[in-house]
Amino acid sequence: MSISNMNRRRFLQSAMYSSLLYGAGGFPGLSSNASAAALSNRILVNLNLSGGPDMRHLLVPAYDPAPDSFGAKYWNHRVRSHQLVETGVSAQQRYEQDYYEFEIGGSTWNSAGLVDAANLNSGIKFGIWKEAGWLIDMLREGNVALICNAVGGTNRAHDLSSLMLSQGNVLSGLNNRDRSGWGGRVARSAGGNSISMSSSPSAFCFGPLGMAPNYNPNAIDNVDLISVQNAREIGLFDYDLEQSQQGDEDSKMARAAKSYYASLRQQNVALAYQKFMDHELKVRDFGEKIQGRLESVPIPTLIEALYSNVNGINIDPNDAGNTGRRVLLRTSLGGQIRNLYDIIAANDLLSPRVLSMGYGSWDSHGDQRQVPGVLATDPNNPYEYRGIETGLRDIFGGQYGANPIDPTALHCGFSALWESLPLRLDGGSDLSNIVVTVAGEFGRQIRDNGDSGTDHGKGNLMLVIGEGVTGGAYGEMFQEAEVDKYDDTSLNTPDIDPRSEIDSFFSKVADWVAPGSGTAVFPRTQSSYSGIDPLIEQANIFDNLMS
Repeated sequence: MSISNMNRRRFLQSAMYSSLLYGAGGFPGLSSNASAAALSNRILVNLNLSGGPDMRHLLVPAYDPAPDSFGAKYWNHRVRSHQLVETGVSAQQRYEQDYYEFEIGGSTWNSAGLVDAANLNSGIKFGIWKEAGWLIDMLREGNVALICNAVGGTNRAHDLSSLMLSQGNVLSGLNNRDRSGWGGRVARSAGGNSISMSSSPSAFCFGPLGMAPNYNPNAIDNVDLISVQNAREIGLFDYDLEQSQQGDEDSKMARAAKSYYASLRQQNVALAYQKFMDHELKVRDFGEKIQGRLESVPIPTLIEALYSNVNGINIDPNDAGNTGRRVLLRTSLGGQIRNLYDIIAANDLLSPRVLSMGYGSWDSHGDQRQVPGVLATDPNNPYEYRGIETGLRDIFGGQYGANPIDPTALHCGFSALWESLPLRLDGGSDLSNIVVTVAGEFGRQIRDNGDSGTDHGKGNLMLVIGEGVTGGAYGEMFQEAEVDKYDDTSLNTPDIDPRSEIDSFFSKVADWVAPGSGTAVFPRTQSSYSGIDPLIEQANIFDNLMS
């Protein structure tokens, strides 16, 4: 999380130089409340899994010995990606040992009030990887919508499909990079800001030109985009009088700049320079307000453990030394979770309505699953790299809920956030105002390849998570049309058939954040839309989602 001192103002790097700072809108309202503010508005948190995640590794069909069944075909053609030979376990053992089973229509499904939206999946059994404990409990509580056979990009090229996913438009081409992102359109419709927490501002957050609902989605205006790489270092860098500044060039420059602008404000200067001075004062004041707020908001231990060692607290149940350890292998996600926590704490200052996160490295052409003792360098350390399972655990791992799958499991990404938010507030819960979408630009093929991985595909599983979600299955989980594909050697690239474009379900998410905005955010959902027809079938599978 260390960055250069003089880069601490990078949260302004993308666009926040116009009305939000010195135009008609001015700054967001600044509260005098020094403590964390309750989350008063609904927000969308979008996690982009760049690289094309194999979500059929996270959520799998139940093992079935019947040779022509979906369960048999899947496991027979995933021997290498699940490392069955190397581990010496059968497909049935792998499923029973490592996956938590749900049955649609069974007690684990109905007791949570989950729906089978199109009545396509009655009696289907499936498993979720057990180390995704937070996701399992959220599904059991009815807070996860499984969007089956979804497609964010119709091209197997990462750059083009990523652009389609970010813009919410499967008709986008590489020459259409000047179009707004669907997250930016949601934020504009909601009258708040879009905040990018990834290493560079996400195109998902780029706003449209004009005011809602009559903005132009095919042009970009980033007046309400904020880039936050480190919420604890927002604003202009300032020197510390309590620290020696001898030889500290950054502090010397900051002190000189601060004194220079303060002096200019006491003089009569040309009107042309007034805007620069006004800009510096407002940026400095805004940063100081945010810093003042966050200084009174301690970072919860569970969240701090996502990106740094926490001394004196036994975060790792296997750590006899009680010195603490990092929970996540890739601590960049931990930093984003911390930023998300801080932005929620200062939401009255930042006015967030859409937040963007990123977690990459899902392009699993080889070694999709690595097994401790086989490919990992330290068989006694279950927390080192294990293929895509590392990322799945980092995001979804945890022991959230009253009846966790594994009570000794560590709280990973969202689990740490979910556990920490209620502890920070005096009454009420921020969780009811948060919805999380999880998606990658495309899926993987249904068969593994010769390198123990899976190659680029089309349809995939996407997730919508939150207390406001009507949890369940949307679309056919395991299409019968796929069964014949498994053994068809004439198909070099057998895919999950894409059945639902993102317009049909993310428009409902837009409506949840900003009521009535779905058709403006996704114009092709309008009944009167006269543009090019969708490239693939759109399924209206969110009729019952999030009223």
